[in-house]
Amino acid sequence: YKISGEINGLADGTKVFLEKQDEQTGMPVSVDTVTIEKGKFVFEGEAKEPVIHGIRFENIPNAGFALFVEKGNISAKVNKDSIGLAKIAGTYNNDELSKYIKFNTDFEKKFLDFRKKNMPIYQEAEKKKDTVTMNKLNKELVAFQNERVSYNEKYIESNPKSMLSLIFVQGMFGSQTPDLVKIKKFFDNLDSELKET
Repeated sequence: YKISGEINGLADGTKVFLEKQDEQTGMPVSVDTVTIEKGKFVFEGEAKEPVIHGIRFENIPNAGFALFVEKGNISAKVNKDSIGLAKIAGTYNNDELSKYIKFNTDFEKKFLDFRKKNMPIYQEAEKKKDTVTMNKLNKELVAFQNERVSYNEKYIESNPKSMLSLIFVQGMFGSQTPDLVKIKKFFDNLDSELKET
């Protein structure tokens, strides 16, 4: 793999860390470190299978972005003020990840707008014990949650070769009452190469 990054707003010589999750502790561990030169950085190495990694920058706490390290040429365009919204492209799984980040960013904005608009209404309804308004707003909130679940499930069905599909299937175990029949159906429909990772 080759990850070619461009970043605006950080000085040359700033360290860039490529990290992955430690399987035992769950904590991020650095697997490679490079420095920014003329606004660019490059990581190169071997990738047997796609694995999600993170990239973060020296002296910028709690700011980084995720990408799949996989065979191929991967590009990352980063702005110092919006590191988490880095534009990642070049390989199948990273192109898919970029599409999902766009969906998720739009979804989060819509959700935050809904909360901002309706939180005072809900609080007022709570004071007045207006259960009709409270129930209406709770139903709308559940509809938001269902929209994300529906997106993920449709994504799994339509993208049997994508690492995101595998991550979404794994995430289904985090539900309070995992639907094991549905999880098995989704997993069984994944591409055989993906299941072997």
